[in-house]
Amino acid sequence: MIATLVCLAVLAASAIIPFGYDPLPGLDLPLWLNFLPLSLLVILGQTGAEELFFRGYLQQQLAARFNTPLVWMGLPSILFGLAHLDPSNGPVLAWLVVAATGLFGLCAADLTARTGNIGAAWGFHFANNVVAILVVSLSGTLSGLALYVTPFGPAETDTLVPLLLRDMATTVAIWAAIRFALAKTGR
Repeated sequence: MIATLVCLAVLAASAIIPFGYDPLPGLDLPLWLNFLPLSLLVILGQTGAEELFFRGYLQQQLAARFNTPLVWMGLPSILFGLAHLDPSNGPVLAWLVVAATGLFGLCAADLTARTGNIGAAWGFHFANNVVAILVVSLSGTLSGLALYVTPFGPAETDTLVPLLLRDMATTVAIWAAIRFALAKTGR
């Protein structure tokens, strides 16, 4: 719960810095609110399944067999990034998305290692995906449940590269804020 709240707070604070575009309306608010409970449940399940596999199972199995975090944190993070590879986005954007999700995976792996469970990583992942899927989504195939969508899609690499770099910096800021909050609560 702490990780979810910290993630949402940092994402809300980061929205103060202009993104360089005005989001377009997605779903109408009443329809969005009708879908919200089921959407939250589905995202909770989706992120939970990914966290159970990548951090709960794979990371723990590798940690039991290898002494170095380079293996038990690095390999699941690389695989997590590669699971998000979409070659149809073109090579630059496709590999930048892999790097961004791999970085997220590394942050989640660290939270799992520090807390001894997947709770903080799952909360971080859940809040991140709620914002990216339900609040402001990239125009395209995953934007059907979003309240707002970007005025561009994945084909516009020149626009997306700086936004993905900003997203990576925000991911690191959220990770650091979660680590700080967990340290303050003694976890």
